[in-house]
Amino acid sequence: MVTRRLLRAALAGGLVVLASGCGGRIVSQQIPVTFPRPATLTGDVYKPAGAGPFPALVLLHGCSGVQPNTLAWAQWLQSEGYVALVLDSFSGRGLKRVCADSSPLRGGARAPDVFAAAQHLKTLPFVDGARLGAIGWSHGGWTVLQSSRFENVHSDAGLKALIAFYPYCGDLAVYRSSTPLLMLLGADDNWTPAEPCRYLAERARADGRNVTAVVYPGAHHGFDGAHIARPTVIADARRGAGATVAYNPTAHADAERRVKQFLAEALRP
Repeated sequence: MVTRRLLRAALAGGLVVLASGCGGRIVSQQIPVTFPRPATLTGDVYKPAGAGPFPALVLLHGCSGVQPNTLAWAQWLQSEGYVALVLDSFSGRGLKRVCADSSPLRGGARAPDVFAAAQHLKTLPFVDGARLGAIGWSHGGWTVLQSSRFENVHSDAGLKALIAFYPYCGDLAVYRSSTPLLMLLGADDNWTPAEPCRYLAERARADGRNVTAVVYPGAHHGFDGAHIARPTVIADARRGAGATVAYNPTAHADAERRVKQFLAEALRP
């Protein structure tokens, strides 16, 4: 069996694929970024079976780094025929967690990661560079929303779809991007409340933007995290005020359905 260590050791010249034409987890090249300061990020790529080219998504983790739900979505996307790049925005910057205080890396400062990862995906021979998107969870969803502000600066990235799970919407007054956006929110989320996002979507639609906000009754932050065995209070959330995360299988199942439908439309050939 090819190990992660051996794969990383073989990366000197480029990307390593597990087997020609086969699907699986592969290890990406390092991804350099320059903002807010120079750093080298890494990420794992999940590739469907076959030669492609496939549509591809950048996956952006939350404030505690890559979690099981992010990896589960990567595998789900892979099974649906998408390449998924799980980007680690923290390790290369010497960060582990920013849940108590996001000032070391706020959503706007992290937004260029989206475009750097998208440009990296375009270099992979099995990726269709004309069909790219980004999905983020919590802090990653905030990052996805903030990336919409820089669409004109990074027009060469050509993102066609944005999805944000329970993002922070409090610092984005309007959504001006032409990129379709889907937001999936929990009605009982006391970490990143749904109402500012719902209002953002309402204003965007009034301006003719393709924005959808789905609010799940009874759902908390992290409703798609099947690894969360029971409702849990994250003590350091909101600068120590605390917040609840809880799995909601009904919301999770509907989220899969909506993501599938949204991507099929936004990233169609």
